[in-house]
Amino acid sequence: MKNNDKLITDNIGYVVTVARQYKSDILSTDDLVSEGCIGLMKAARKFDPERGKPFITFAAPYIRQAIESAIGKTEGPENSKAEKPVRSMDEPLPVGSKNNYTLLNVLEDPDAKKADAMVEEGTLSDDLVRVIGILNDREQAVVTRFFGIGSERQTMAEIADSLELKRERVRQIRNQAVRKLRKEARRQSIE
Repeated sequence: MKNNDKLITDNIGYVVTVARQYKSDILSTDDLVSEGCIGLMKAARKFDPERGKPFITFAAPYIRQAIESAIGKTEGPENSKAEKPVRSMDEPLPVGSKNNYTLLNVLEDPDAKKADAMVEEGTLSDDLVRVIGILNDREQAVVTRFFGIGSERQTMAEIADSLELKRERVRQIRNQAVRKLRKEARRQSIE
């Protein structure tokens, strides 16, 4: 529940940005933000970080659907049941708005830091961090770099260069460390 709260509070600004892109004769921007927050909360409940999809990418359709549904309910059923036209990638969203937000803005930038990266990093269990302490310094260096714990992931070649080892030796150290970690994890699960 705590992670859901963090996902919601960290992404309310995005909901405000999306809500401002819609125009309603009946609903104010605050009302649209409220409806978008309902969609954000629904997305937070359903989000599974282990699937590898960034939270905001997962949540965006829920937010938009909640806002569009509220507009459709207040402005009459004829708007909500109308067939949606095919849109160009560079057409402003929503259609007729004064913003420069387009479908191209929604495409994921692989180089951009994920909005939910802090939450994902925070889900690293304390057990993992504690268990890594059973490894010697060299094993810790290899495992943390290889798996990107507390830093960016590195290849075996990069680790070998930084530790002045052969790549094959890095592989052996990694495998030995992983065996130790598995053995410790089994031991702790029995206790």
